[in-house]
Amino acid sequence: MEVRLAPAGPELRERLLALAPRPEQERFSGRLVETLPAAEADPEREPVAILADGEPVGFFVLHRGPAAGDLAPERRDVLLRAFLVDAAAQGRGIASRALAALPEFVAQRLPGVHRIVLSVNVKNPVAIRTYQRAGFVDSGRLYPGGSAGPQHVFELWL
Repeated sequence: MEVRLAPAGPELRERLLALAPRPEQERFSGRLVETLPAAEADPEREPVAILADGEPVGFFVLHRGPAAGDLAPERRDVLLRAFLVDAAAQGRGIASRALAALPEFVAQRLPGVHRIVLSVNVKNPVAIRTYQRAGFVDSGRLYPGGSAGPQHVFELWL
């Protein structure tokens, strides 16, 4: 199975909106019906599709600029938000392969970015392990403002 990342353009919109994580994961990733329109409306956010053999199976947002807040305060930073893999596609290594492709995708799409930052809920050990296996490192900071509670701040230097 080939996993690649692509800008989430209008041709993918309806298929992306049909994706959803497992119900218990939604509090961590958000709902695509909210995160995709918010990303489309903000020029500082880039919605990204995760494709497996050409079909959308996941989604995330790359966010730059002042609205990315304290987590990614520098222009050389990008905040990874709303990462999810559809429930039906989980357990096949898609998230790991998508994260492995992320540094090259960011280098091509966002020249000048040197660090990818994300926050992951302290109550989400599966996601924590996935991000760590992809090379993200816990910065030691806790972000208290998450809607589902405190979050570890992870970073990956490019």
